[in-house]
Amino acid sequence: MTLTPYNKEREAEWNEFVAHSKNGTFMLDRRYMDYHRDRFEDCSLMIEDKERIFAVFPANLKRDEGCVYSHQGLTYGGLVMSDEIDTTRVLEAFELICDYYRQAFGAKHIIYKPIPFIYWRQPSEEDEYALWRNNAQQIACGLSTCVNLKQPITYNYSRRHALRKAQKQGVRVERTDSIEEYWQILNEVLHKRHNLTPVHTADEMKLLKDRFPENIRLYAVRDNEGKMIAGSYVYIYNNVVHTQYMTATDEARQCGALDLLIDYMIKEFAPTHQWLDFGISTEDNGHWLNEGLIYQKEGFGGRGVCYNQYEIRL
Repeated sequence: MTLTPYNKEREAEWNEFVAHSKNGTFMLDRRYMDYHRDRFEDCSLMIEDKERIFAVFPANLKRDEGCVYSHQGLTYGGLVMSDEIDTTRVLEAFELICDYYRQAFGAKHIIYKPIPFIYWRQPSEEDEYALWRNNAQQIACGLSTCVNLKQPITYNYSRRHALRKAQKQGVRVERTDSIEEYWQILNEVLHKRHNLTPVHTADEMKLLKDRFPENIRLYAVRDNEGKMIAGSYVYIYNNVVHTQYMTATDEARQCGALDLLIDYMIKEFAPTHQWLDFGISTEDNGHWLNEGLIYQKEGFGGRGVCYNQYEIRL
């Protein structure tokens, strides 16, 4: 097996491989990864054997830390693998990857974020075994909450009550392209409650939505007068629907608007998908749990899926 540093000339090959890999998603497509390429020094790799790609490794380098990340601009990364790759080749790939980063950049460690199982098309834990063989240490555990759309758990009383309230008040859900209107609400809510701003800009989200129209949608909730009061982006994968930037005004919180939106999404995607992923409810690498936030998610029948991170010392 051989390693080849990724370059722009091989973008089409990379994207074609990810699309047919056993554990890749559209977030690992270069058209998604590279929208913020100016923020990261890319050091991604392609692993080949006899001119066939068996895996790709999305990664970026932090020279001042002597560290390779897989990948800081993404929720997860790790080794994206073909159906054909076997465990022996994965172990060999890890050896080559570690040697390359140590020799090419003098890297001291790799931070590795495996793709959670809900996104896989086939079993894909060969990399977890390779992490063990390379004495990797777990350094973070983010707990996400996912609803099994094929075997749902009944909503708890609080969620059912809030849902009835929203229905009585005439609140409605719609799919929309009103990104600027939504982004204004999102900015106001994040600043007011957390003194934060979104990681993405409205222009970046529009760019990504234009590049992946089948994978990225925006849903809004409007009150009985037509005013937008809540909403969420939705990332649509082969078997998973993931909420992004879910937000609600004070009015929306009082009338159960988000409960109506979540119920809508559960019913909308149940015929076609297995999982609705709400994202993590943890901070500080998993050491702090937002109990109020996760209580709401679990109220819809969501249960835990871990987003882990590991460190390989070189």
